[in-house]
Parts: sequence; structure tokens; C-alpha cells
Amino acid sequence: MFEYVYDMVSEKPVIKEFDIADATAVSLGELVRITEGKVVAGGSDYTTPYVGATAESKAANDGKVRIKVYCSPFAVFAVSPIRTTVSATPSATVWTDSVVLLNTTSDKANGGYLVIKGKAAAATGTFAVGDKKAITDSATNTLTSTFAGNTTVGDYGDFYPPIGAVGSTASATNALTLAWAATSGTALEVVDHDFTREKVHVMVKLHQFSN
Repeated sequence: MFEYVYDMVSEKPVIKEFDIADATAVSLGELVRITEGKVVAGGSDYTTPYVGATAESKAANDGKVRIKVYCSPFAVFAVSPIRTTVSATPSATVWTDSVVLLNTTSDKANGGYLVIKGKAAAATGTFAVGDKKAITDSATNTLTSTFAGNTTVGDYGDFYPPIGAVGSTASATNALTLAWAATSGTALEVVDHDFTREKVHVMVKLHQFSN
């Protein structure tokens, strides 16, 4: 879910109503676009602009033909960080995940953070749950930091992409969660971290009303 947090310019949320087809279903906090004059689900495109995130949900064929959207190009939304689990290669410096965590260009995660959320039953690392690790180097499946006593397969944590990073996008299925496997495009940009609420703050980098 993309939860509205604040606007970089306006003191109040900028919410407007737009037409939507009766047959279209969207969830609260879903990234959407306007196509042929109507709101449609955002999908997973890295290069086509969004108009914002829905301020309400809508079921298919419920009779509603208008929907409220947070549509400011300067709106900031909170999303969950990216869960990552060590899959191989115990190391004192490298966190390896078989899932593609990052843009496949190296160093895209440099400056981000990994917060340790849990350790495997057989964990040997002396780092603690709750530790926040600064990422100093990265590649497609690896994050480099300092892990005293080595990582263990099954250790898991939350990855916060660096502030200013672009190229991330919404999930392919419902545009409700942040992914970081884009190889091109700049659909979203990270603007802040909220470690207390365990959220990443993002803005729509490609916006229909500004790009």
C-alpha cells in the first residue's frame, strides 16, 4: 500500500476526483494512471508516468464512476521496506540474497540501509536483531556492510534503498508494494526513511501532471 504522508509543496493533501470505469477495481493506496480520460491500475511499467495513489478503494461494477486520487506531483508516500533473506555464502561483509534486490547496475544500493529483523536458528553472527547496517557497496544480489561473526543462510532483514535512488517501481500485480528489480526507468524516487514506523518514503518520479 502507498500511504500518503505529506506534500513537498502544499500544507494539505491534494486530492482530486477523476472518472473511472464501473468495471475497474482498485485498492486504497494503489498507484494509478489516467488513460483515455479514466483512472486505470498502475501496473509495473518503469517508464510510463503515474498520476498518484488512490485515496479510496473501488470494487468492480459497484456503480461508482468517480474516484479520489492523491494527485500532486509533490506527494510523498510511505511503503514497506524490502524484505531480504540470506540465501548463500556466509560472510562477514556480504549479505547475499538469491532474489534480485537491486537494479542490476552495481552500486545502486550504496548509501542505503539494512535493518536486521531476524536470525537463523543456526546463526553464527554476533550482530543483533535491530542493528542498522549502512550499505557501502552492492550488486544485483548482494549488499556489502559489516556482519560480525558472518551471515548465516536464513538470516533476514529489511532493505531501505538510498535516498535519491530512482528506478524502483510498484509490484507487477497490484501496484501496492515497492520493488527494486528495475533495470531501466525512473518511475519512483526515494526521499526519506522512517525507521520508527518501518517505512520508505517515495515520490512518483514520472508524473502525468509534471513530466
